[in-house]
Amino acid sequence: MSDLPAELRDVRRIVLSDTMANGVPVRPSALCVVLAAHDDLADGPLRFTAAHVEELLWCGLSEFCEDVGLEMPGGCPEALHAVLAAASARDLFDGGSDPASELFASFRQLAAS
Repeated sequence: MSDLPAELRDVRRIVLSDTMANGVPVRPSALCVVLAAHDDLADGPLRFTAAHVEELLWCGLSEFCEDVGLEMPGGCPEALHAVLAAASARDLFDGGSDPASELFASFRQLAAS
């Protein structure tokens, strides 16, 4: 957790606070995995593209866990969704990020499959 950039530590705090306030908390372990995997694969702490989100959902999270020797906790897709929702609501995305509607497209595809 302390290896994450300050921006992602702030996002972690925001997501945990927002999801608790909304009555739909995410698993802290899943949130940590999502943020660490994102940090490992992304071009910037708060740069999200639709392709990056798709990569995380379909293989990036599991490959990251395998690489670091962790069992992937349940709730990772929900944690990623919460990260994107919080970053979108608070306009936290770095330049070069795709619009929020495109970032959530992979979740719609996942739900349809």
